[in-house]
Amino acid sequence: MGGVLHVCTGNQARSPMAERMMVASLWRRFGSAADAIFVASGGTQGPPGRPIQPLAVAELKRRGVSGEEFSSQLVDLGAAGRAHLVLTATREHRDLIVARAPGALRHTFTWRELAWLVADLPPGALPGRYPVERVASLARVARQRRGYLRPLAPALFDVADPMGGTKQDYRVAAAEIEEALETILDVL
Repeated sequence: MGGVLHVCTGNQARSPMAERMMVASLWRRFGSAADAIFVASGGTQGPPGRPIQPLAVAELKRRGVSGEEFSSQLVDLGAAGRAHLVLTATREHRDLIVARAPGALRHTFTWRELAWLVADLPPGALPGRYPVERVASLARVARQRRGYLRPLAPALFDVADPMGGTKQDYRVAAAEIEEALETILDVL
């Protein structure tokens, strides 16, 4: 499979917002070359077949990104093992993926954790001629940087769940996800 897999709890708010925002940002940056990068999402629990939460759709729309034609699904652990990157909403999701799919350990991070690890890398620092090759090398480069950076408070790596919350809760979650994704994609 390769590509990027976004994970949250129910796959109805955070991970679909991340999936859709990443696809939109990849297209803005790389045009049709973005099609080579598979981007998907899944939930660790929750019912499959549900649409994105209406407040998440509204927040995506506010950012110029479509939230239409989406159906939630449970995370495919085989896909998590084969992905280039598994990006999660929280450390709890990250730990759950790694516990269930130990092969994913080397390429699983929270969105904000990976952003922290690559934030000061200059554009073009990743090996690879094409964006898909650079995505494939991102986890290895990030792992090498662990231990060289001053650690942050662990809670800063999590994006709070806006489910059941207000429009502002969705706006904050989307902003935190977008900030992390833009930092990550800036190094591609």
